[in-house]
Amino acid sequence: MTRPLPNIVVILTDDTGYGDPPCYNAESLVPMPNVDRLAREGVRFTDAHGTSALCTPSRYGILTGRYPWRKSRSHYLVNPYEPPLVEPSRPTLPRLLSGAGYGTAYVGKWHLGLRYPAFGSEGGFTSEESSIDFTRALDNGPLDVGFDAFFGTAGCSTSDPPYCFIEGRHTVGVPSIPSPDDLNQTPGFHPGLMVEDWDEERVDVRHVERAIEFIDRHRSERPDDPFFLYLAISAPHDPWLPPDFVRGVSAEGPRGDMNVLVDWCVGQISNALDERGMREQTLLIFTSDHGAMPGQNGQRSAGSLRGRKNTVFEGGHRVPFIARWPGSIPAGSVSDELICTADLFATFADLADVDLDDASAEDSFSVLPALVPGGPGRAGAKAPLRPVLVSDSGGLDNSPVGDFAIREGRWKLIVLARDGDGELAKRRFPVPDALDGILLFDLASDPEEQANVATGNSEIVTHLSSLLERTRARGARFLEYAG
Repeated sequence: MTRPLPNIVVILTDDTGYGDPPCYNAESLVPMPNVDRLAREGVRFTDAHGTSALCTPSRYGILTGRYPWRKSRSHYLVNPYEPPLVEPSRPTLPRLLSGAGYGTAYVGKWHLGLRYPAFGSEGGFTSEESSIDFTRALDNGPLDVGFDAFFGTAGCSTSDPPYCFIEGRHTVGVPSIPSPDDLNQTPGFHPGLMVEDWDEERVDVRHVERAIEFIDRHRSERPDDPFFLYLAISAPHDPWLPPDFVRGVSAEGPRGDMNVLVDWCVGQISNALDERGMREQTLLIFTSDHGAMPGQNGQRSAGSLRGRKNTVFEGGHRVPFIARWPGSIPAGSVSDELICTADLFATFADLADVDLDDASAEDSFSVLPALVPGGPGRAGAKAPLRPVLVSDSGGLDNSPVGDFAIREGRWKLIVLARDGDGELAKRRFPVPDALDGILLFDLASDPEEQANVATGNSEIVTHLSSLLERTRARGARFLEYAG
């Protein structure tokens, strides 16, 4: 007898590093008992990666199953009030799962752009804050890419205006109050309009409350159907303003306290599933959008890995990734399979037995056999499940694209971006060991990327350079790879 399709809950954090949860770093200064418990009850991946090392592109990759640099754009981040990034006709994860019978909801940080209505009957849309009519419906948000329900924020929840929640297509209240000076001077905060009762410290608390409300509403209205809940919390992204119940808990300081809040969110969702008798029927995934900001007070937020957010080194895009599905995922297991968050698309398609057409998720690979060994995935999967991984840093100051890396087996090639004059692009984090913009690492012997071995390995550099260009020219899952 085929097991019924599970509910799927994806909890995505913003900036939690590979070295933040103690189950990944025994020396972590951040207590995260709920995340550690999840690892004991499911599978912990040691070689999982965000689709990009920056917020907006990594989220585009999750929803579409494609590398974000395939989308033509002058820069990588969606800044406040900028238009949508996801094309209206693009196949998306919620559309895939809705077609398989799932109810779907997005709760939390969106950061993929919206269209804001301008004042006047024929005002159209605008990106000017002072010209936006917040009493009218917003356009091209989560509901327009396939979600049944949305509650969250337009951009980075605590650092990008407008500072208000959005439910469906409308703001909850009208943001009309300029942000106060004390917040305007807080590192990481961008001034803008907010609603009267906005509370920077409790944004994710509200997100969790509404996520649980969706679970209960779905159980009441569609008890025979599975649901897909995508909870994109804003912590631990700056500004680091933890609520009082987690303040001072971490020895790392405010940033660590924000990861304690992350852990609280995981615990609330996990407990809600348990209390409703839904643990065995739910695939619960915890991960991060990309690598971390530098840790504080000695916290190694990326563990021993080189790099950080907005870099193409491992610390910029390798992320914690834990999945629990009792009875299907062996408890306490560890997988070193190479996976990427863009793989959620093909993996969930495999889980629901949906065939992907050539226009869908061209860079997504099903990693279901690694997630659920011997489970409902298609038979005959070959190892490695993901033969090649392309990573990018996100945009740089004077370059519309970022640095690129390609990983095949033990080898990782990094190609640094160049500006319009052909010179290496400026970057906040110098790369002194690059040889004419090229770095090659043997991750099997050098996982910390300390020894550039490009010299003396020209054949490998040539092979990976060609493979990178072929992958950039064509969807990764359509290429033929050597055995």
